[in-house]
Order: sequence, then structure tokens, then C-alpha cells
Amino acid sequence: MLKKEHLKFIFFLLTAVMFLCVPLSAYAKESEAPVVVVIDAGHGGNNLGADYEGYLEKEMTLITANAMYDELIKYEGVEVYMTRTEDKAITLAERAEYAAGVNADLLAVLHFNMSENHNLFGSEVWISAFGEDYQKGYAFGEAVLSQFDTLGSYRRGIKTRLGEDGTDYYGSIREARERNVTAALIEHCHIDHEKGTVYCDTEEKLQHLGKLDATAVAQYFGLSSAALGVDYSDYENVFVELPSSVVRPDETPPDICYIELVEADKETRKVKLRLSAQDTDSGMLYYSYSTDGGITFSPLKEWPEADTFQFSVDIPNGMTPHIVVNAYNGYDLFTVSNELVVEGFPLVSAISAEEEIVPETKSETVETAAAQTMQVWEEETQPLQNEEKELDRSFTAFLKISGICIGILLILLFGGYSYLGRKKQKRKRKF
Repeated sequence: MLKKEHLKFIFFLLTAVMFLCVPLSAYAKESEAPVVVVIDAGHGGNNLGADYEGYLEKEMTLITANAMYDELIKYEGVEVYMTRTEDKAITLAERAEYAAGVNADLLAVLHFNMSENHNLFGSEVWISAFGEDYQKGYAFGEAVLSQFDTLGSYRRGIKTRLGEDGTDYYGSIREARERNVTAALIEHCHIDHEKGTVYCDTEEKLQHLGKLDATAVAQYFGLSSAALGVDYSDYENVFVELPSSVVRPDETPPDICYIELVEADKETRKVKLRLSAQDTDSGMLYYSYSTDGGITFSPLKEWPEADTFQFSVDIPNGMTPHIVVNAYNGYDLFTVSNELVVEGFPLVSAISAEEEIVPETKSETVETAAAQTMQVWEEETQPLQNEEKELDRSFTAFLKISGICIGILLILLFGGYSYLGRKKQKRKRKF
């Protein structure tokens, strides 16, 4: 049986535990290690990065990185660092070493894109192809692209790339992984395509991209900001399964690509097609079409979500359409469709024929040119014509004079002949 003193001690102990429970839990929460994020503005110094028609990548990444830093430090429970705050060259190893030195949970590498033929567009995130770095990188990449969705930027996807030695191709990702730091490389948009420059053609737009990057980080780590009035503690990341082997990039073109004729309006010279294509590895990304059998192609078009869809093509005048389609997957590899020949198109449509009738202004121009040419010809030939006229007049006068002389001569001859005849007759009368 418990004594009174024992009961008092138990009561005191329970009261003390209840009293300390809340302060201890709050202290535990406050003592959690903050998230550490390192922002890496790509390129710098003599490493210009992409350089196209006034857009310079090393300058753009620094503007975006500074804006990302200013936004991210407004969140609680995060420490933010930058690999460079000015225009200077830093090796990839030095960037990764810096991130490892501050025990970074994430190295966010900021870049802008450019393609060889200046025809690609969209936003993409490159991540490691190995283990937890792939799993974590994919979740962060999805948060980034979700933010870019708010702009309307086209998704090129979350992808891996391997070098010839089988390791991660991109040095910033490879160097970070060797130092146990998860890294993700963000290609915000293409600076050599109109569908990309619309998001980065002013400093304000570049700063906005940096804010979107910061929001993606906050969502990924579940951060909150009293200053911004946001709380992402309940944000659900899109996690993929931990890969048991290397997540290799897609190295094969789409599995199928086939086109069918839906209808052909020969009066308006429009053809409606049904396009079917599929890629089980990296999905579909773009398509382009040709009306001359594959000699020339249209600019790349965004691929809809469905594997099969319909679209229309305008057929140029003066040709029978030989239609071919290229279907591109997530790694820009393409498969060529079957060729579709649509017979029966007139060489020139009725509408086009009317448009090609020589307009009045053109006719007047031709007549004016002809008149000017005739005037020049007349000016050049006028002296010759005058000379010819003078010769004609001289020849006519010569003929007239010659005629008169001949007439006089004939008269004289005729008169002389008559005189001699009369004189001879007189002599005969005398005898």
C-alpha cells in the first residue's frame, strides 16, 4: 500500500512532466537543423555560356540567382548560399566543393538553353541517374516544372544523361554527387527561340524566374514564410521509387509514327490528318510536317497529351501534296511517318488564282515601263530617221531633175529629127 509521501511524489512528478512537455517539444522543433540550399549561377568570367542575339547566359543566370536568393531567405528554417555573386569564373569542382563545405541539402544549378539548329523550345530539369540523388532530384524537378507551368512554358521533362564513362554527363551534377550533395540543373528556357525569350527578355522576367525557383525549393522542403504569408509544410512531393539500377536516358526514337487522311478540301487547299505516335520510354515532345515529301519541314509543334490527334495542313499552290510527319520523343529523337499522297489538287486554287491576277497597279507599271522604253528608242533612232528623210528628199529631187533633163533631151531629139525630115523633103522638091 502506497504511503501518503509516495502519492505526493508521484503527483509532483506527473505535474512536472506535463509542465515540461510543451516547452521540450517546442525546443526540439526549434533545434532542428535548417535546410541548406546553395544556388549556383551557371558560367561566369570568360565562360560566357549561351550567347545569342544579345542574350548572354552568364549574365542572365546571375540575375536569376540573385532574385532566387532574395526570395528564399524570406522563408524560415533555411540557410541560403551562392557559389558566385559577381562575374567570375569558377570550376565545376569548386562549385560542388563549396556546396559540400556548407553541408548543402541541395545544389540548384541555374542555366538557360540554346539548341544547335535554334528550333527547340521549353523548360527542363537534368538530374543524376543514380540512387537517392535521382529520387530526390526528380521530386525537386517536378516542383520546378510545376512552377513554370504557371507561366505557360512548355515542359521538356525531367531527364538524365550519361557520359561515355557511364557517369552523369553534366559536371555540376557529377561533381556534387561525388561529394554526397544532391544537385539539379534547371534549364529555364531557350534564348534562341521566340517561345523561350518571351519569359526572359527583360530583367524583371529573369527575376520572376528566380522567384519561381525559390518557391519550388520551399515546396520541396515544406518551408513556410510569415513575411510572404505562405506555408508549404503540407506540400506533397512527387516521389518516384528508388531505382535499383542506373536510370539511363532514352536512346531510341519513337516506336511508331503513322498518318491517315481525314479529309481534303481541294478548294481551300487544306488537308486534315490523323497522327498516331508513341514512345514508351520518354514520351512524345514535338512533331513537324512536310508537304513536299520530306524536303522541307514546318517548325516544331507542341505534342498534345494524347498519342493520337488530328491537325490541318495548308497545301501550297502548284503542287500535289506528298505529306510526311516527323514525331519527336523527350530526347529529341524522331521517327518518320509513312508518306501520304493526296491526288486531285488543282495547281492553283480559285482563291489563289484571283489573288494572282495582275493588279491594276502592276499593269500600269508595265505600261509605263513600255512607254519609257519606246521613248528612249525614239530618241535614239530619231537622228537616223532624220538622215533617212534627208536622203529620201535628195533622191526625190534627183529623180525630178533627171526626169526634166531626160524630157528636154527627148524634146530636142524629137525636134531635131523633125527639122532634118522637113529639110530633106525641100531638097526633093527642088529636083
